[in-house]
Amino acid sequence: MKKIYTTFLFLGATILLNAQTTINYPQRQAHYNIVANGAGVYDDGTENLGMWANYDGKEVVAFRNFTETGLPGGTGSTMAIGDSFTTIVSATRAYGQIGIALLSSPTATSSWTDRHNNYAVQVNMDGNEGAFDPIEIISNGGTVDVTTISGATTYADYKFKFTLQTATTMQVSINDGAAMFTVTLNNSNITGYSIYLADDWNGSANQNIFWKPTSEYVYANTLSTPKNAKEHMVSMFPNPTNNSFKVNKEITSLQIFDISGKLVKEYKGSFGKNTTFTVSELANGIYLTKIKNTLGQLSTTKLIKF
Repeated sequence: MKKIYTTFLFLGATILLNAQTTINYPQRQAHYNIVANGAGVYDDGTENLGMWANYDGKEVVAFRNFTETGLPGGTGSTMAIGDSFTTIVSATRAYGQIGIALLSSPTATSSWTDRHNNYAVQVNMDGNEGAFDPIEIISNGGTVDVTTISGATTYADYKFKFTLQTATTMQVSINDGAAMFTVTLNNSNITGYSIYLADDWNGSANQNIFWKPTSEYVYANTLSTPKNAKEHMVSMFPNPTNNSFKVNKEITSLQIFDISGKLVKEYKGSFGKNTTFTVSELANGIYLTKIKNTLGQLSTTKLIKF
């Protein structure tokens, strides 16, 4: 999975925010509002977000809003028909609960209970105090048990994809369609999500869980696209790079953010095609660039500095 992810993101996929758009959500603790009760989260290496809750009664929840950049401080987004959100968790199972909930402007995000505040839909792996029930989907229509998929004492990846089909219905796909359901939302106008863990005892040991860097939001092609949009689509080359890169179109601004969302470099003005942008002083790693073209369209592109 990691190899596929690297190929997709790192070879310079550039996308316009008024056409179909894929935005990556880096899994870093700095990007979440975290509420912990004897448990916690941590950055596992450079990519995964780890969670731990290694005793009865310990629990942690992390809240995040949808934004056009996938980073804190970006313009907020509300899920539109055709949009989708995908995330993957590597886990065994938990005596308590592992889960994700899509939220609709929650009125509170300060407690474990708030993980479901104004929820639209939930997907949970409930330990049920040692019963270790199958995955469940909870919505306005009640609870659906995914009897074919459940946790174990060994790690596995669980991929959850949410696609808004109508203003009030959501398609929930687990593990690339191994299980798929259309449910009626408990709330509409989805603005973000929560991920959470309680009591990570799996029947044999306490095992952390890891939210993986393949979390992404795809904006459907539902907004009007100018006929000449493709002509103005900006790409960067070479990418990866160790010193500098160029752009293939005229632009008016370029911002570079590190993986934590911090702005580390910015260019504003009028920059012609093949202008060289130097990044030799930046540390090796993964960056996100925001580029504005001469039409005022924004694009986001992954940049690799080595």
